[in-house]
Amino acid sequence: MKLEIELSREVLEDIFVTAIEGGSNYWYFLSRDAVKRIRQAVPRDVDAVLSTATFKAVYDHSVSVPINDVENEEDIVGWISMETMQERLQSLLNSNDRWALERHMNEEGDADSADVVFQYMTMGEAIYG
Repeated sequence: MKLEIELSREVLEDIFVTAIEGGSNYWYFLSRDAVKRIRQAVPRDVDAVLSTATFKAVYDHSVSVPINDVENEEDIVGWISMETMQERLQSLLNSNDRWALERHMNEEGDADSADVVFQYMTMGEAIYG
């Protein structure tokens, strides 16, 4: 993905996996609709792991994935798609939260930094945490 900096596929996939598997699970929920969208693009027999399948659905298949609120599972708090990701990540780079993406680019990312990046990719800002 081309931003003001070059962001590799591996960095983005690491952010998705880290956020979905633990960094962000205190605020997000993948609804049945979201999982259905993901699995239509990336069936279980292609990738059994939901976090990597989610990344592949968005990155490789241009699926738009709704992200719901964990406390009210009917409420969609945002969407992740290739259409919105570049703009939202550029917004992150222009914010005080830039450190989160830079950590991943320097192979120093963790659950906290992945959470911040995932929030930007979902909602365009960090709201939780």
